[in-house]
Amino acid sequence: MKFTRFCTLFVATAFYLSFTACRDENDDTTFIIDPTETTVPDNAVDLSANETANCYIVKPGTTVAFSTAFKGNSTTESTGAVTGCRLLWTDNNGLIKDVKYAPGQRMAIVWTGELSGNAVIAATDADGNTLWSWHLWITDYDPDASAYTTPAASSGTTWTFMDRNLGAMSATPADGFRTHGMVYQWGRKDPFPAPNGPTQMDENYNYINGMDGETPLFDIEGNILPTLLSLAEYHGTIAKSIANPMTFYAMTYTHTGEMDEYGEEIVINDPVTGDWTDPSDDDLWGGESGKKSIYDPCPPGWKVPVSDASGVTPYDWMKFASMTWDNTNMGAIQDGQWFPACGTRAYASGGCDFQQANAYGGMWFGTKGKAASDLSLYPTLYGQYMFIINGKRTFKVNKDKRSQGMSVRAVRDI
Repeated sequence: MKFTRFCTLFVATAFYLSFTACRDENDDTTFIIDPTETTVPDNAVDLSANETANCYIVKPGTTVAFSTAFKGNSTTESTGAVTGCRLLWTDNNGLIKDVKYAPGQRMAIVWTGELSGNAVIAATDADGNTLWSWHLWITDYDPDASAYTTPAASSGTTWTFMDRNLGAMSATPADGFRTHGMVYQWGRKDPFPAPNGPTQMDENYNYINGMDGETPLFDIEGNILPTLLSLAEYHGTIAKSIANPMTFYAMTYTHTGEMDEYGEEIVINDPVTGDWTDPSDDDLWGGESGKKSIYDPCPPGWKVPVSDASGVTPYDWMKFASMTWDNTNMGAIQDGQWFPACGTRAYASGGCDFQQANAYGGMWFGTKGKAASDLSLYPTLYGQYMFIINGKRTFKVNKDKRSQGMSVRAVRDI
């Protein structure tokens, strides 16, 4: 919602109570603001003044507000009967000082500390259920100041990229894990911290030897929250993901012991598509429509990259012959752009996977991966990503199950 205040102050007399009337310019609804209710402070920066999104970049130490009326960048799809807002998690204790809801203006208000980091704010109903949530990327980063425009592809298309992954605090290789940012399941708006250290897992994707790579998450009171691995569930849906933005929806699989025509063991996925959501949707990140979707995790003015109308991928410009691998900081550099090997969150558990001896990572884009011609026999569906690893496979477009958690690097929405 783009909220504009058309306000009239009615002065109190012996018979009348002072109040303020405000109108939403999108649906012409008038709201009466009770003078005892929370309202947006005059010094608050309206993050949604020009465009709404699922993520906002916020400068540390500021008071901000944003509309909670509609989902993502929609101007029509309501979030529902919001009655409050709260912090779900932050990766830096003290990052969020307070969160309130201004019901008359249908806006969340957030007071931030003089720190950098990431946080997720939820809009809730009268029973405390999450109706929608937003990622606050709190940093001094100005994406326009260091954006990179690619050379023209064979189709003539160019893409203008941010110089770092969503949620990253730096684009300087020596800053290590601060350059990793968030990871996402393909098609979801919800961020999950990337691994912040080496991990070890057993064959069931459980952590061993105390090496979990998990970033501690905190609530508004500074309490440490359960790890995201412990909160992971199975059999996700879009509705479940909206209500549970901290829940990684993993998939399970069963080894049958039988071999297919190529001599490979037949493994049955649950769901059979290998997706985190059932049913699947190829356009969750705009790969079919070419337009930014309500599930896009990027800030205003930016979106998840997708292939162009000719089928050229947004990472077509990245070439193995042109890249330099940084063994110390574990990542690749091309044209001055840093691509860290961030690891993943494993599709079968939601746990962090960062193999220091052979670091790898991937950057999702919103175009579906090629599936089998006969989905009744081979029903797995894929998302596409750019592979980051030390070897000739790096800077090659690949595909993976959509339940995998990988990085996203935004492009300018034009």
